Amino acid sequence: MRRKLSLPIKLFLMCFAFVLSCIILISQLSYAYVQKEIRTNDSYYTSQILAKVDQYLTVNFSSFQTILFSVETSVKANLNSTDVIKKQLRELYELNSNYVSNVYIIKSDLSIIGGSTPTRIFDEPLQDRKPLFDAAMKNKWTTIVSEPYKSLYSGWTVTMVRSMNGLSAPMAVAVDLDLRAIEETIFKINKKEQMNLALITSSGNIIVGFSENKGFPDVQDHTFSIGQWSAEQIIETSGTSIQLYTKEGKPVSVLKQPTEKFNWHIISINDESRMKAALARLQTYYVGLLFGGLLLSLFISYFIAKYIRNPLYYLKTKMNLVEQGNFDVIISTNRNDEFGDLSRAFDRMLQQIVELIRRLEINKELQRKLEIQVLQSQINPHFLYNTLGSISNVIRLGQLDKVDVVIASLISLLEYGISDSAEKVSLRQELQNVKDYISIQNIRYNRHFELVEHIEDSLMDFPVFRMLLQPMVENSLFHGYNGGQTEGPIAIRAYREGEFVVVEVVDQGEGIPHERIERILSPEPKDIQVNRKRIGLNNIHGRIRLHYGEQYGLQIISTLKKETRVRALFPASASKEMHDSENLYLPYR
Repeated sequence: MRRKLSLPIKLFLMCFAFVLSCIILISQLSYAYVQKEIRTNDSYYTSQILAKVDQYLTVNFSSFQTILFSVETSVKANLNSTDVIKKQLRELYELNSNYVSNVYIIKSDLSIIGGSTPTRIFDEPLQDRKPLFDAAMKNKWTTIVSEPYKSLYSGWTVTMVRSMNGLSAPMAVAVDLDLRAIEETIFKINKKEQMNLALITSSGNIIVGFSENKGFPDVQDHTFSIGQWSAEQIIETSGTSIQLYTKEGKPVSVLKQPTEKFNWHIISINDESRMKAALARLQTYYVGLLFGGLLLSLFISYFIAKYIRNPLYYLKTKMNLVEQGNFDVIISTNRNDEFGDLSRAFDRMLQQIVELIRRLEINKELQRKLEIQVLQSQINPHFLYNTLGSISNVIRLGQLDKVDVVIASLISLLEYGISDSAEKVSLRQELQNVKDYISIQNIRYNRHFELVEHIEDSLMDFPVFRMLLQPMVENSLFHGYNGGQTEGPIAIRAYREGEFVVVEVVDQGEGIPHERIERILSPEPKDIQVNRKRIGLNNIHGRIRLHYGEQYGLQIISTLKKETRVRALFPASASKEMHDSENLYLPYR
């Protein structure tokens, strides 16, 4: 047979599972919360970097504007001195060579006056300058920023151009931005912050950035794409943050921000490597936390199980001693918890059991004595002697017709009395026994004691103790009718009264004094009038109470010179006992 787990082990496992589950749940929630915070902080930090790049571009834009205004002012001041203009253009270029690739003036024939060395030598007209010149002429009071393009002298560049108003011949001043310097600044941020940054035009062209791309985004011909998304689609999408997937299915986050001065967008593409590094460190801490939680769960579960196990095993050991028959065990402990209450309650219960056993032994002994008394009194030698004397008198007086009656009644009484004293009989059988007894007494005393029956039909088979009515009738003869010296009726009644069945014997004799009633029902009373023992009323009273309880038994109600009523109280539920009995006494006839 499979052995079941003990309660302490079950409690240990339950506590261990509960505590460990709580720790895992809290750790998971904490991990998810921290991960969310890291993502939020990373997004915020990236936004701050983009804002710094925008500030850098704004400062450069102001510098470029200053250069344009300086050239415009110088040209207007030295309109007739080309050499002075060239000198000033050269000086402006050399002063800002870290930020610009060239500073020059575009004439109406698309030739230039340049500040950089190549453009000072090669200043012939180029058709590539026409879009710049036309844009400046069209927007005379605005600085125009071109789309990135391939310049013959500056390479991949962006030009800021502005019309010089107030001159007789139309001219425009232009500055080619040094995109390599801007890109170098972007790359420094990329390497330091592990970010992939780029400047993108509204049409999706890359100005600078992504040059050190390691696989995403997919850069081709100065534009890019991520998975199925083109650069132009990314720029046109509303919102500043987009989650995309590469062609390989790798998740990337795209953060974009428009610049303040240029019609550009700053793009950050993050493969979450920084976040993964932070989460990897967090996972190490998380594993350590789980290990610590495991140890804590074991400790707490062991402590709780031990706290329950010790008093439980102590109580179990004491109970095993009680089970083996040792009732002198004391279990009470000084604990003030439920185990203390349980042990004290068990002690009280054990004391009650000991007391019940003691009472049971006393009751058994009393019952044994009562049954012995019944057996001793069943055949009353004096009664037998008087009955035989009555037969002798009848024969001597020549009343031979009464001899058979006395002998038959005596045989019936003797047969009825010899049966088991503890056996129950029906009320019908007890009535028959009393009739035999009255018949003998009538002949013995030469009197006529009328036996009057008032029995409910449903109670004729009600179970009563053997020899119940004879002591009650004998009480009427000896106490009520002065030992048979006077005549009178003896009534036997049986009826239901609530939850009781009452069987009573009523006579109309002398009555019994109140103080004597208590002595009659007391244990082992001494009969003052008759100097012999018979089955007394106290015997019947004790047997009924032993069998059914102390609320049942005999009651004596007497009025002097008028009436004595002896009532036997039985539970009404006792009637079903007759259905379970198969050995009721059948009187011999």
